[in-house]
Amino acid sequence: MAKKKQRSKRITFLIYLLSIIIVCIIVFNIILSLKAENIANEINIIHNEYAELEKELENKNNDLTEIDEQTKIIINIDDNIAEIKKEYFSNIKTLEDKILASESDKKIAYLTFDDGPYYLSYKYLEVLDKYDVLATFFTIGNNKEVCYDNKSANCYLLYNEEAKRGHTMANHTFSHGIFRGLYSSPTNFIEQVKKQEELIRNQTGVTTNIVRFPGGSATAGKYKNAIIELLRANGYGWVDWTAATGDGGSLASADQAWNNFVNSIDSNIEVILMHDYNHYTLEILPKEIEYLKENGYSLFPLFYESNMVNK
Repeated sequence: MAKKKQRSKRITFLIYLLSIIIVCIIVFNIILSLKAENIANEINIIHNEYAELEKELENKNNDLTEIDEQTKIIINIDDNIAEIKKEYFSNIKTLEDKILASESDKKIAYLTFDDGPYYLSYKYLEVLDKYDVLATFFTIGNNKEVCYDNKSANCYLLYNEEAKRGHTMANHTFSHGIFRGLYSSPTNFIEQVKKQEELIRNQTGVTTNIVRFPGGSATAGKYKNAIIELLRANGYGWVDWTAATGDGGSLASADQAWNNFVNSIDSNIEVILMHDYNHYTLEILPKEIEYLKENGYSLFPLFYESNMVNK
């Protein structure tokens, strides 16, 4: 009897122990399932975050590609501008050729301004901007660190201002010293040209190869041909003019400047001489531009290959 009771206790104990083990296994499995589910959720979250990071990285790579393309454009901007200008001037040259061969009834006018820059040149630039016209500035360099017409202003700043607006920067010698030895020898003249070329390049980054003789080529007198040979040998072209307002001398009024201008316009290609220090010329400049356009002229800046530039 005692043995049966003892066996019964053992069986009960084993059943109890087995129940506990089963319960522990069930609980452990539940815990494992919950942890597996949590891990799966975390993996999904990580996958989603990774997918978002991949998308963000792709967007960043696209941005970098776009930045690279823009950087290339910026790096090559000078070359791009040079190509655009080359094509622009090539088209004008073609038009010139057709006009001179009487194959086109179009007309061309080149507005040119000598002796600047002056503080008044800002006003000239405003008018040109208003009418969307590009011109040519034959600049000098002597004493331009101070504007002749505004002693508190630095006229060196105007070189870059004119160039960045797309106007042609041209060379009128550094000194413009007609009565101070400019024409004393061909060598002296070419030295003044090179000095002004260096100044323009330093102020604007532009290298100009178009020259106008101060006073016109006839002012060079007996040295004219020798100077022209030196200009040609150094890669320069030179240009005089076909029309003018007469503002380089004494003008009594804007009306006189206007009459000089109108009476001198008689060719299908005109190079018009003016000076950007003259208030009378500034006053009539809008009317000049309108007159030229109304009479069929297209207005362009000068360029080395132009037929009007002697080479």
